[in-house]
Amino acid sequence: MTLMDKKDIRLTLSDVQRLLTILLGKLAGPDGGSWLRALSKFLRKENPWEKPEIFKVIELGTFEDAKALRTALEQAGISIGTWASDILDKVKPAKAKKTVKLVVLSVGELGFPEDATATYTDICKAACAQGLDLCEAEVGPQLRLQYLDQPEGEALVVAMPPLVASDGDLLVSLVKRDGGEYRLNASYIFSGNRWSNSVRFVFVSPE
Repeated sequence: MTLMDKKDIRLTLSDVQRLLTILLGKLAGPDGGSWLRALSKFLRKENPWEKPEIFKVIELGTFEDAKALRTALEQAGISIGTWASDILDKVKPAKAKKTVKLVVLSVGELGFPEDATATYTDICKAACAQGLDLCEAEVGPQLRLQYLDQPEGEALVVAMPPLVASDGDLLVSLVKRDGGEYRLNASYIFSGNRWSNSVRFVFVSPE
C-alpha cells in the first residue's frame, strides 16, 4: 500500500463531523433510547443488532385452570413463595396448547451502560425495541415446571404485564434455584425501583 493509498482511507474531519451529526440526531430523536443502548453495546464491541439466542422452548395451555397449575407445581415439589402464591390464582392458562420461544437477557445485554441501573418500564421498552415480546402470566409457573435443570443460584425475572397482588401491589414472576430448591417467587414492581446491570429477564421471541 502506498502513502497515497493510506491517505485515501483516512476519515477527514468533515466525515467525522457528518457522522457525529447523524448520530446526535438519532440520539435526540424519538428512538433515542434504543440508539443509546445500541451505541453502548457497540462500544463494548458487541453486535448491537444481533438477535438473541433462544434460551428455552416451553409449552403453554397444558392445564385447564390456575388451580390445576398450582397442583402440578406442588406435586413437582416446587417451593411457591408467598408473593407468588398471592398472584398464582390470577394466572389464566392458554385455552389451547402452544409453544413459545424464550430468550434471556441481562439489563446490560439490553444495552444499558455497565454502571447504570434501569426501571422495569425502560427494560421492557428496550426489549420491545429489539423485537422481543413480554411474556404471558402463564410463562412464569410453566417455565418453573419445565426448567428442572436450572443451575444453582440462578434467578430469572419474567418480563410480563404485572399482576395485582391482594394488597394492591404489582408483581411479576421470579424463577430461581436456591439452596437446592426449585422456587417460584415474585418480585415487586413499584415506582422508583431500579434493576442492576446483571439482573436477567425472560422475554418471548416472536420468531
